[in-house]
Amino acid sequence: MSIELYNFSQSTCSIKVRLLLAEKELPWVDRCLISSENHHLSEWYLKLNPNGVVPTLVDDEKAIFESTAILEYLEDKYTQHTFRPKDPFLCSQLRAWLIFVDVWPAPAVRVPSFQYGGLREKFKIMSHDAFENLKSKRPLKIEFYNSFDKDTGFPKSEIYNSFNVLERSFKRMELLLMRFGGPWLFGKDYTIGDMAILPTVDRLEDLGFDALWRTGYPLIVDWLKNAQNRKSSKVSFYHGSRLSHQFPKLVKGKGTNDHIVMEFKNSKN
Repeated sequence: MSIELYNFSQSTCSIKVRLLLAEKELPWVDRCLISSENHHLSEWYLKLNPNGVVPTLVDDEKAIFESTAILEYLEDKYTQHTFRPKDPFLCSQLRAWLIFVDVWPAPAVRVPSFQYGGLREKFKIMSHDAFENLKSKRPLKIEFYNSFDKDTGFPKSEIYNSFNVLERSFKRMELLLMRFGGPWLFGKDYTIGDMAILPTVDRLEDLGFDALWRTGYPLIVDWLKNAQNRKSSKVSFYHGSRLSHQFPKLVKGKGTNDHIVMEFKNSKN
């Protein structure tokens, strides 16, 4: 067995795969790429993953990409420790949740990450032509990069749209925790459903936007604390994997952007 994971330290999708590898206690080789150096757009990497994104898992020389597909692959192949419910109904609910995460909160968290988390700092120093050239090389995300100004970022309306999506996601999480009795989203056992969303919630706390759930969704507060205290989280969220590690002058941690959340909530009244 030889498992390699091509990933970024700070990528939320990479972290959720690292979480499962740690939970399963699988040995793996960390092929950590540097996003600012565009390793993921290199010709050799595009042969592994034509989408030009991370993560990519290579297992016995076979490349698997898309983080949720990787979670399912690892669950199917390495069954000594399992993180899917055995009950067919619960498993169906888990899979519905995984689709929801991929469609809604996972893309939505990119907006505050770029706007407030330092991820667009490298674009600010680029010339217009260099930025346009970089965008043209991105197989999947050109629409996303076209949606913001490299110097000023996103308009407030787009930021608020992302907050609306994230709030709906937290409402769904709170309902799952109530419906299945916690402490995890699908009951007493920690699953890939928890791992799929944990990096997104952790990212928002790191960015200082925890007020999006802190007052209205108390079950998520406990869920997040429990998840962050797991051994797999300590390993997977290593130093350098949070934006506050990479951009300490910009990202100050939980509670620091309460005023922006309040402005957002007041805008809906």
